[in-house]
Amino acid sequence: MEHCDPETLALIAIGEAPASDARQTSHLSACAECRSELDALRQTVSVARSTVGEGALSAPSGAVWSAIHRELGLAPGIRPPVEAAAVAAAPSSRGDTGDDSRAIAPVASLDEARRRRRPIRSVVVPVAASAAAAALVAGGILWWGAAAPVDPAVTVASASLDALPAWTGATGSALVLERDDERVVTISVDAPAGAGLREVWLLTPEVDGLISLGYLEGSSDEFVIPAGVDLADYPIVDISEEPLDGDPAHSGDSVVRGTLDV
Repeated sequence: MEHCDPETLALIAIGEAPASDARQTSHLSACAECRSELDALRQTVSVARSTVGEGALSAPSGAVWSAIHRELGLAPGIRPPVEAAAVAAAPSSRGDTGDDSRAIAPVASLDEARRRRRPIRSVVVPVAASAAAAALVAGGILWWGAAAPVDPAVTVASASLDALPAWTGATGSALVLERDDERVVTISVDAPAGAGLREVWLLTPEVDGLISLGYLEGSSDEFVIPAGVDLADYPIVDISEEPLDGDPAHSGDSVVRGTLDV
């Protein structure tokens, strides 16, 4: 029994079937193999059409990977294997585009396009092979990440943050960890919302020296402690309410404050 031509099945799947052919219709109704291949092609076409127009995915920033790295406690050597590819694929700046003219491709007739189409099996097999390869790569990455030794974070110090008189009822905490050869402090604050920004500081015991670690986003955030800072000299964690006045100095309006047990 002669089966349907692969190109004909492909045209039927994409809705460009030639004029009705009684012999072809009769064969499809009787041949389970050709019907199965046609169903598979229609499913492939449906998936392809559902993704048309979505555009290229945006490459995540380094901050995204850093957050994942911290959350999972991964070893320092583990890095996303696609970073280099993402950099290589980055578009050049607009200043380097040169000639903006675009060559217009000639329009091919439907018959000519059909003649140029490859048999469907020559398309489906490489796609299936690529999907299998991608699955193997993904599995390898997951195995590598699970098997790689994890550098556990070491607790350096902690503190309970108590409310200042103007912010009665506010509470907070600070936890300093040493991880990946750097110290980070996780700040959590529970306090009524103010009109300004919340800034995190390290203060000396005499409150005659201070270091800003940055602004708190939300009720919890993580900050890197500069390498040269000795926490024995700056043991006090202070969270202040800062007005939007452009002045980098401490406002004097502290919400919560506590001393690290260093």
